[in-house]
Amino acid sequence: LPGLSRWQRLAGSGLCVLLAALCFGLAGLCVPLLLLRARKFALLWSLGSLCALGAAALLRGPARL
Repeated sequence: LPGLSRWQRLAGSGLCVLLAALCFGLAGLCVPLLLLRARKFALLWSLGSLCALGAAALLRGPARL
């Protein structure tokens, strides 16, 4: 992703943060039913974590050696 402009990185990162917040929020709604819907909670939590990591990766950019 070295060809992205600053604004494209910010927009992509913002989108990933919004998706992460949505996934974490939906996972939070599954907490009371955790014994019944453990797979759904785990999937949403993992997807939220991946989106949050993607947002941080987009903001940081590739490593320069």
